[in-house]
Amino acid sequence: MTQSPPITNAATTTAEPGASLWHDAWLRLRKNRLAIFGGAALIVISLFCLIGPACSPYTYEQQDFSQYAKAPSTQHWFGTDKLGRDQMTRIMHGGRISLGVGICATLVSLTIGVLYGALAGFIGGKTDATLMRIVDILYALPFTVFVILLMVVFGRNIVLLFAAIGAVEWLTMARIVRGQILTLKKQEFIEAAIALGLRKRRIILRHLIPNALGPIIVYTTLTIPAVMLLEAFLSFLGLGVQPPMSSWGTMIKDGAELMEEFPWLLVIPAAFFSLTLFSLNFLGDGLRDALDVRTSKD
Repeated sequence: MTQSPPITNAATTTAEPGASLWHDAWLRLRKNRLAIFGGAALIVISLFCLIGPACSPYTYEQQDFSQYAKAPSTQHWFGTDKLGRDQMTRIMHGGRISLGVGICATLVSLTIGVLYGALAGFIGGKTDATLMRIVDILYALPFTVFVILLMVVFGRNIVLLFAAIGAVEWLTMARIVRGQILTLKKQEFIEAAIALGLRKRRIILRHLIPNALGPIIVYTTLTIPAVMLLEAFLSFLGLGVQPPMSSWGTMIKDGAELMEEFPWLLVIPAAFFSLTLFSLNFLGDGLRDALDVRTSKD
């Protein structure tokens, strides 16, 4: 008696593995040349600022008055400032401060805004109304004046600078997250989690926030340049990083005072600052389009 061959399912053998949302987003992001340029430029600038000082023969506070405001040369590629300090080394250290303030203050803003918005959106009702009215009131306050008051009252400390800027940049993040949570909590998987009796904290942290990561990531990339601009503005007013440390904002301030006589003191740090801001915005716009499934033409 012959044994019949096993029956195979043609659909099973020919099925292709499905692609995840993140894989599709990456494929769309790769097609955006401006976003790829922005990401590559950010990597190059970050490596330049992080690794560069270790390769420089000068330190950021080293003064040589015989090299007063020298133009760019083979000895000092970006020239020197009014105290004879190497401009390229100071731009590297200034980049560390500016990027550090942007990233750390954004993380403070991200933590407060995501948790606040998720809590308001999930609980809803009077709690949601009360929390969002608080956000509306804070929106009416002049953020820059609030940060300046914090810096004047508590002193000019770089750690306080991170916290102060982050503490006034979380409001928009809270509104974005709340809107996403209001949509997500009506989905079947959230209703199933509630029916199973899961704790609210677990639903928010394990189910709601991870599913809202797309808009959160996009707005994070757009918050960093906004924070860097605010830090540069405070430094321009003399309320930011204090000497001998420098940020790109303080270097732009110093260069503006001597721009007619020594234009490279303004042009070079302003070029690094502008390129970084443009790159972050290009990357943020690219991520927004890549993570929006409605933009997919596949």
